[in-house]
Amino acid sequence: MGHGSNDKLYITHTEHSVLGSHSASSGFRAKQEAPHPGARTPFDCCSLSFQPFENSVCARNSDGTGNVFDLVNIIPWLKQHNNTNPITKEPLTPADLIQLHYSRKASGEIHDPISFKPFSEHSHILAIATTGNVFLAESIKGGKDLVNDVPFKKQDVITLQNPHGLAPASVPSQSSSSSTHTTKAVATPTPPVAAVKSKEATPWNISPYSSGLPGASLTSTSVDPTVAGGAASKLVWDEEELMFEAISNPLKGKGKEKDVGKRRAYVRVVTSLGGGSLNLELFCEKAPKTCYNFLMLAREGKYDNCLFHRLIPGFMIQTGDPTGTGSGGQSFWETPFRDEYDLKGAAKHDSRGVLAMANKGANTNGYILLHLVQQPIALIQMLRSQFYLTFKPVPHLDKKHTVFGKLVGGEDVLNALENIPRKDGTERPAKSVKITEVVIYQDPFDEYKTRLATKLAKRAEGPKIVKPEKKEGDDINWFGVKVGSEGSVNDKIIGGGVGKYLNLKRPQAATGISEEPLKKRKLGFGNFESW
Repeated sequence: MGHGSNDKLYITHTEHSVLGSHSASSGFRAKQEAPHPGARTPFDCCSLSFQPFENSVCARNSDGTGNVFDLVNIIPWLKQHNNTNPITKEPLTPADLIQLHYSRKASGEIHDPISFKPFSEHSHILAIATTGNVFLAESIKGGKDLVNDVPFKKQDVITLQNPHGLAPASVPSQSSSSSTHTTKAVATPTPPVAAVKSKEATPWNISPYSSGLPGASLTSTSVDPTVAGGAASKLVWDEEELMFEAISNPLKGKGKEKDVGKRRAYVRVVTSLGGGSLNLELFCEKAPKTCYNFLMLAREGKYDNCLFHRLIPGFMIQTGDPTGTGSGGQSFWETPFRDEYDLKGAAKHDSRGVLAMANKGANTNGYILLHLVQQPIALIQMLRSQFYLTFKPVPHLDKKHTVFGKLVGGEDVLNALENIPRKDGTERPAKSVKITEVVIYQDPFDEYKTRLATKLAKRAEGPKIVKPEKKEGDDINWFGVKVGSEGSVNDKIIGGGVGKYLNLKRPQAATGISEEPLKKRKLGFGNFESW
């Protein structure tokens, strides 16, 4: 059990505290000393190529630190990557680079020009931005560059390496990342002494799962100790994802599972073709995110005045592009979003008038198309954000496009759209037909938001205390005594002890016992003269 010549069957105090191999604080001491040198770029190497540099330059960061590069490596990088810092991803131009001057011995070893101490992975290395000279931290004194005899300011000092002052190894917070760009102090008003700190409200969408930092800080020396518990250490669900999950799950209650109509949306797409309309039913329970994207774009008026810019009789008619060219438009989030054709119970292209979402590839939904007939879909894969309705079943489009609705009214309008002639040699309709407006009759997402707002408002108000109404006889206890009084509703209470609760007054006619008071029993040992 012991070490060396120690045969003890236990760990001694010296082994535990001095040797450190079994010490509970050894990891904490190692963390305070420095991380492993391999965890960062060596001080004499380029941060881009990780090779020893010859023409050293520095890219200064907003937090006072700097990254050292070799000039022959950083210049081609900036040209190829549009002047972007390879480390911080911030803008960096060749004019922003600062040439560094290292002092070297005849053997090539880098050292401090003042104290002549060699640099190592444990050195605190600084550079002066105005002169480019590199020193150890202990050689920068008095606000003057001792090599060029030039004064400098505090903001001219760049930290190239500080192994004992690295940032915490834990996951950075959003506030810490934004605070590094702020250099000017902002005065905040001091709260009054008598002010009581209000309790932070717990988010309604808080997750039961922890962020992991409190647990990791107890078992790892590479993560800073996290003492915050409760809501501060919990993850928070995305509000939209919770809404999509609530719409997808069936309603609870007797018979409500079959009432799918309450979880679907109903809209009317008004066209300029004789004022005809396409009535659509959206499958919000099968493709909630796709339906929400369509409804939000409709509410913002993104589909108003959109042309049916592409028509293939027997295949499809296409719309939803604000530019009318087939290459414009974007989703409600202005970014691509996930497909939903692989979800459980996803709708299929199994009938005429199926409403589905076009995409540019996997998880690139953004436009909406109207599929009309079975044809090759190679060209449609290049589109980005239009919608389509089918004229007949097209099962080869399953598992490729998200079906999120169907036509429930306006079959004559769909037939008229299919019969519109096209321009010669093109797929554009010869007659301009537009979507004048999209009318929303039922939106389960809007109803969900209303219910959620009502629920949160009631939670903010707190529970209501209802005082019960007083009734006749509520002030009489079970002994028959009125609360707050010394009297009794009975005529007389006789006796002491437990017997005081008994009414010993009996009617004389019924018992034949007189109403004389009972004689008090004598206590003590009595008279012993007759013994």
